[in-house]
Amino acid sequence: MPVPDGVRPELEGFVAPANATEELLAGVWAQVLGVDRVGAHDNFFELGGDSIISIQVVARAREFGIHVTVAQLFDHQTVAGLAAVAEKQSAAIAEQGLVIGDFPLSPIQRWFFDQDLNKPGHFNQSMLLDVTQRVEPELMRGAAAAVLEQHDALRSRFVRDGDQWVGRVPAAEPTDSVRVIRSTGLDDDEEWVFLNARGNEVQAGLDLADGPLLRIVVFDRGDRGQLLFVVAHHLVVDAVSWAVILEDLTAAYGQIERGLPVKLPAKTTSFMGWTQRLTELAASPAVAAEAAYWRAAEAAGGTVPRDHDGANTIASTQELSVTLDAEQTERLLREVPGAFRTQINDVLLSVLGTVLTEWCQAPSVVVDLEGHGREDVGSDIDVSRTVGWFTSVYPVVLGGASGGDPGEALRRTKEYLREIPRKGQGYGLLRHLTDWTPSAGAGAELAFNYLGQTTLAVGAASGSGGRFTPTGRALGDAQSAQGSRTHLIEINSQIALGRLELVWMYSDQVHDRATVLRLAQRYIKVLQDLIEYCCRPEAGGYTPSDFPLASVDQDLLDLIQQRFDSPEHTGEIADSGGS
Repeated sequence: MPVPDGVRPELEGFVAPANATEELLAGVWAQVLGVDRVGAHDNFFELGGDSIISIQVVARAREFGIHVTVAQLFDHQTVAGLAAVAEKQSAAIAEQGLVIGDFPLSPIQRWFFDQDLNKPGHFNQSMLLDVTQRVEPELMRGAAAAVLEQHDALRSRFVRDGDQWVGRVPAAEPTDSVRVIRSTGLDDDEEWVFLNARGNEVQAGLDLADGPLLRIVVFDRGDRGQLLFVVAHHLVVDAVSWAVILEDLTAAYGQIERGLPVKLPAKTTSFMGWTQRLTELAASPAVAAEAAYWRAAEAAGGTVPRDHDGANTIASTQELSVTLDAEQTERLLREVPGAFRTQINDVLLSVLGTVLTEWCQAPSVVVDLEGHGREDVGSDIDVSRTVGWFTSVYPVVLGGASGGDPGEALRRTKEYLREIPRKGQGYGLLRHLTDWTPSAGAGAELAFNYLGQTTLAVGAASGSGGRFTPTGRALGDAQSAQGSRTHLIEINSQIALGRLELVWMYSDQVHDRATVLRLAQRYIKVLQDLIEYCCRPEAGGYTPSDFPLASVDQDLLDLIQQRFDSPEHTGEIADSGGS
């Protein structure tokens, strides 16, 4: 069997990029990963890369005329490997003019409308930013107009047509989306109360039919400087979109400030083009063939214990946050992936499976996993710089650590995740774009989402010495308190300011804070133990997905590993009869 692409041929020392393409890719990796330098044989995931950062790599490389895909980055995880498959031109189709007209809703947009919320216009994402260089409102209005023109999805409207919702993109956004609010003469506490109240007004003021669905507020605080508050309805943005919006807003403002015409990076495939492709894909036999897999996944878990039988309402939502310290987070990002050639989601979900199966006293638990959703649907589609709501949500079956072996649990989780068809995209296509329905009563009561390294994303978007920096604070309520929650417990994780943070959201009418605190603390303890385990010199090993072209199972790989006992001998495996 061949040596896996992620294994470095040189085990010691830095290997410089060998040609111009490798040099450019190494520079892109260094920028988006926040590292000093990247060698030709450094592994993307061992440097702290993840699926969300991979999208940024593709977008950055594209600006230098190097065309690669996320799928290629997952298959060729070193600079040298990726450079070898890079193209100088992309086959993707991307309309550079205005994209207008009606469009079919994506699976996640249909999921949203299926919730039948009392106030569907109040379901947002937002970002509160420090302004390091003072902005002028009129220039900001020009920059915002340029961003709205560039990113068609931000001009979207959503209207009812009978019993169906329809997406529609008009030619222009006529309403001024920038507002200035002054807050001078207030002490710290008074100012925050004032800002939060104004933030609530903006959050609650979006209108799906009339728009705009993106609003910007410049808070002018006199001598205390300015804050920039950007709010968008979730129907038109996701976590990946924010880095693109911030980058383009910063660039457009700077160009207008210097008296230059606004020129933003070339568009990638429109959101309208993406949803049209998904509609075609949903009708394919290949997606229909996944139905049995997803039906089994939904029905595989145990029941979540409850402390109370109260209503799981949005108004009853509470949050509890725990963090991993900076040193352990660094080991999680840089050292742990090399042991079993894992990605961070493998590690985080392996730990979650151990914690939840202990709590539920069941061999497995079903969790709804959120992914970025920007999967490969054809060489003519590139959405690496497209703004919109692409998120995919699909059930995964998590197990615990058999016999207390964290390595075994991690390897099993890794293999399970690699075997999920279409990286989970097919579930949303089936459930929301066809007449397929899940089994009655099946489904996950818990949800998990890893948002990536958010500080890196914003930093790369705004550039060094950028005009805007994240405050890490929120303003107002992102969604209306009316209605019910979709899960009993939701865990949102991210790496911000060098620390892994996990926010556990629950209803105080269903679970006591003490229960959720025990789960959150247990999670951190199991994660710490797994990090320690993976960083031991003797830890590590291959799994079948490391050799996708060979028909081997884990038992055979373990036997071969025992015989040859070092990565240098992996090339001899073919002579051992193992293939």
